[in-house]
Amino acid sequence: MKLINKYLNAILTLIFIALAYCFWAFIHPEALVYQEQLQMFLFDKEYLMERILLPGGLARYLAEFCGQFYNQVFLGATVLCLLYLFVQQLVWMTAKVHCKYQRVGYLLSFIPVIVLWFAMGDENIKLTFVVALILALVAMSAYPEGKSKMCRLLYLAVAMPLLFWFAGPTMLLLVAYVVVSECIKPKEDSGRVHWQPLLYTAFIFALGMAVVPCPTYRLFYGINYYIQINQFPTMLYVVMAVCLLMVIIARYIPVFQGERTEGAVVGGLGGAVLASALLIVPLGFDQNKYDVLEYDHLVRGMKWEKIIKKAESTEAKSPLSAASYNLALGKLGLMNRAFEFRQNGWGGAFPPFNKNYIASLMTSEIYWHLGLVNTAQRYVFEAMETIPDNNKSSRIVRRLAETNMVNGQYDVARKYLMLLQKTIFYRKWATEMLSLLGNEEAINNHSFYGFIRKSRLNEDFIFSDQEIDKIMGQLVLQNPDNNLAISYLLLLPQLEGNQQKYMMFLDFVQKRKMQAAAPNDSTFSSTTERESIVNDSINDSSGITVKGALRAK
Repeated sequence: MKLINKYLNAILTLIFIALAYCFWAFIHPEALVYQEQLQMFLFDKEYLMERILLPGGLARYLAEFCGQFYNQVFLGATVLCLLYLFVQQLVWMTAKVHCKYQRVGYLLSFIPVIVLWFAMGDENIKLTFVVALILALVAMSAYPEGKSKMCRLLYLAVAMPLLFWFAGPTMLLLVAYVVVSECIKPKEDSGRVHWQPLLYTAFIFALGMAVVPCPTYRLFYGINYYIQINQFPTMLYVVMAVCLLMVIIARYIPVFQGERTEGAVVGGLGGAVLASALLIVPLGFDQNKYDVLEYDHLVRGMKWEKIIKKAESTEAKSPLSAASYNLALGKLGLMNRAFEFRQNGWGGAFPPFNKNYIASLMTSEIYWHLGLVNTAQRYVFEAMETIPDNNKSSRIVRRLAETNMVNGQYDVARKYLMLLQKTIFYRKWATEMLSLLGNEEAINNHSFYGFIRKSRLNEDFIFSDQEIDKIMGQLVLQNPDNNLAISYLLLLPQLEGNQQKYMMFLDFVQKRKMQAAAPNDSTFSSTTERESIVNDSINDSSGITVKGALRAK
């Protein structure tokens, strides 16, 4: 028991970090992948200079360096948990100097991390804010409170502008801490510093407005704290306020009447902290939104079986979710099961284009696997251009390299691949693809790219959402082995409940299969035998039975 009591703080920390790790690695890994795919961290001088020449640039650079590890979920969860640990330990380092009851103060230091964890349920909060918060807490913990007034003023004169430039408006946390801590000093202390930080703040922000080439509101919102550049969720200010509040409370915990009272407070507070982590944090995560992100994560990894298992366990409410499991069913030749799941008309098979980067990315995946290379390229390019914070995306750059390579645009593909060679997790793949450029035989024989090249249409044109069935017909006409296109061609009339169109498309597919199978081959003894083999081929490849009942929802 004495041993446990001695290492209680370490045990509590390990339990908390383990909970956070399991949450991000196993419950919501799609949140990490979502963040990773909206940036492209490059190891070059130009990228560094582009970041640090703006307020908060160092925090952004460090955050994007950490964010690239989200590509591997387990590494990403580890990095995020380490950042949580830094926040907790820095709050405790600042509070413990004047904390009378160390156990209670240590438990209070977890509360800001729980609030931060809850706030990050908003998937658009960037890791930049977490890094900027850590930099502000470092400045707080280093404040020379017990030194002379001149020493404190000199510290603020140096630390505040540097913190503003390195971290952005989280500098206000340092200002609030100094003002509050100085104002609650005894009145007889003539060396108080309380109005000077406010004067420094006004001067720093005025100077920033004059020299920084960005709208004034972004100086207060923080550059790259939030993916929507013209918004700033109030929860970020709440996190900063809670950090300050916990430090002040830990300093001025009322005197306990005996060890038994202190033990009861410690036990109750420990239970409250644990309950908050387990019960309150999940409330910050919109399950419908994260379902869409999870489907996107699974489609990106081509985990078709897992997509179907998810659809079987949870009813999808979004057309993007329906589009994901329809793609999975088509890839596995199980499209006959489409109406076991909720459908949404043609929009559930091919979501219409809109200026939303996630919707465009998910729709582009469907066109890519069908072989509509140019359409997939257009969608991903539009997706990157609509990323609200104007960042580039490693995932999208990789797809642009693939589409240009398949189309034979090797110079353009090389440009994208050379960018990816400056990253950690895409470098190896980019190097392998560079060896394929210009090698027509290697690309044509590639297990995936060769099929996509064979399936793509010979003529390029733009089509409307109402003409997708015709485009599917063109794909089947181009390549009768494109079983995914056959699946969609036969699914679309069922989604609109048009039996006549379904039979017409089925007849078209049969004839095209027959032509491709053996147009002049005498192997078959009769036309009936050939039709039988073609029907079996359609059933096996598309998953839609010829004699199956036509159902639509």
